[in-house]
Amino acid sequence: MSMTIKNTLGRVNWTQFCDQIVAFVFASSLYAAILYNFNIDSQLLAGMVGTSIIVAIVIYGYLSHAQWFTTILTILFISAVLLSFGYLREFSYDGLNYHIATPLMLDHNLNGVTSVHAPGGIFWATHYPKAFEYFAYTAKVLTTHFNSGKSFTLLLSVPALFALAQLFQTAGVSGRAALIAAATCVYNPVALGQFTTLYVDAAHFYCWAIFSVNLLFALKGTGYSKVQLGLGLVLLIASKLTGLVFASISIAVFFAAMFVAGEKRDFFRKNKAVIGQLAVWSVVAVAIVGYSPYVENVIAGRHIFYPVVGKDKVDVMGGKASAHFLGMNPLHRLLLSYFSVPSNCSSCVDAEPTFMPSPARVRDAFIALHTADTRFAGFGPFFGVMLIACLASFFWRRKDADVVRIFLLATLVIVLTHPQSWWARYVPMLYVVPFLVIAGFSSSRRLFHIVIVLGVANSVLAAGSVAGYIILKQTHYKNAVASVREMCGQDAIVLPTSEMNWEADLRDDRLLVVTQISQKKPACAVNFDQKMVMKK
Repeated sequence: MSMTIKNTLGRVNWTQFCDQIVAFVFASSLYAAILYNFNIDSQLLAGMVGTSIIVAIVIYGYLSHAQWFTTILTILFISAVLLSFGYLREFSYDGLNYHIATPLMLDHNLNGVTSVHAPGGIFWATHYPKAFEYFAYTAKVLTTHFNSGKSFTLLLSVPALFALAQLFQTAGVSGRAALIAAATCVYNPVALGQFTTLYVDAAHFYCWAIFSVNLLFALKGTGYSKVQLGLGLVLLIASKLTGLVFASISIAVFFAAMFVAGEKRDFFRKNKAVIGQLAVWSVVAVAIVGYSPYVENVIAGRHIFYPVVGKDKVDVMGGKASAHFLGMNPLHRLLLSYFSVPSNCSSCVDAEPTFMPSPARVRDAFIALHTADTRFAGFGPFFGVMLIACLASFFWRRKDADVVRIFLLATLVIVLTHPQSWWARYVPMLYVVPFLVIAGFSSSRRLFHIVIVLGVANSVLAAGSVAGYIILKQTHYKNAVASVREMCGQDAIVLPTSEMNWEADLRDDRLLVVTQISQKKPACAVNFDQKMVMKK
């Protein structure tokens, strides 16, 4: 049986497999972006846009000489992931607030649904890059389930996994160790907390890894994927406001390092093809998929990164931690956070890191790891130990790992210049640093394996916490839905104005949700916020 599986996997073109996954996510985002940007409310026009994109995908497959076996496996994998996620429900605050608002608005617009009130989170839904929210809408069109849309994180984790594994191998790490290390980085506690939600931080990190690894390989003149380079850049820029900054830092660091270390004569001429790709895909990212908010901000005379930068900016950090903690310098905050006990209190305006692991705090630390945005020590209890362990790399100095070192430099620049690097969700790439340091500077395989074990321990704890939370929350949700069915019978459901857009979850359970009460049809008013309050 093992030989059969091995032979089957050996037939797969993994680069092409990853290309097709990234292409699918991009095409899905592009489809909904066109509908949103042009305010298309005609089923016919939407169908024409979708058909055009499908034809383009078929042409791309033909021109790229797509292997039938690999393509079929990709289709089966994507289908399985989309359908599986359709059975989950969204419980996170940001997910129920502004992330799901965009798919709901697109759905309402295309189906002629009018509402007496705007969806919850409309401000951030309007002014936030929406690549993955666009994907979520397309996934809903394909499966009829809104929650299928949260599958983008798991889908993009696969090409990110292979990209990081290839990166580690350039430093002489064995194929198996490189794959395990990459999996440990990709499926870190932050990512595990977001897999079942519409949060985009982990997927944003994956796009950065996919883009950056392929860009570095392109400049080194080794094999790279043009598809992953270009589309990874688009999804990176069009999914979070930090995307433009992260991409710019990677480009600047990689070009500078290669120019200084390599042959300077004709450097830019030799890399004109890569520069051309970056230019073209940057335009696609900003002017098409990222038209809202980037171009809209410029047209309106606002800062391109509004509402987090510029006039009338919104303070997104207010109340997230104590004023004393937020007043420290960024490096001080970073060190305190990642060497503390995992903790999260979204309603505690005076929250600070804790360092004494009492029995009660250990329990709370385990519970905190289930969240999509754990504030302190968000990478798990052993990440601080991983940072200390990687310092031992300098006792076993190695050479010929310049690719990993350049990648490490770009990663550190991003982390150390980010003002909120103490919060793991904002800098998921920090988790890769211990692995990069050891791969780039140490010849000790044992040290690399020790960090892998510590990383796996973090992920196991996070996975256990997430699994327990999902089981409890899904059970509570099913009971709440059952009570709604009993109370309302066959009548349509009307939800009050709320920050939480429960409509998507309830429609996935085939409940009829209307946006306003009609005198012609009976409707049942339901306060689902109250029903979803869980008592300790």
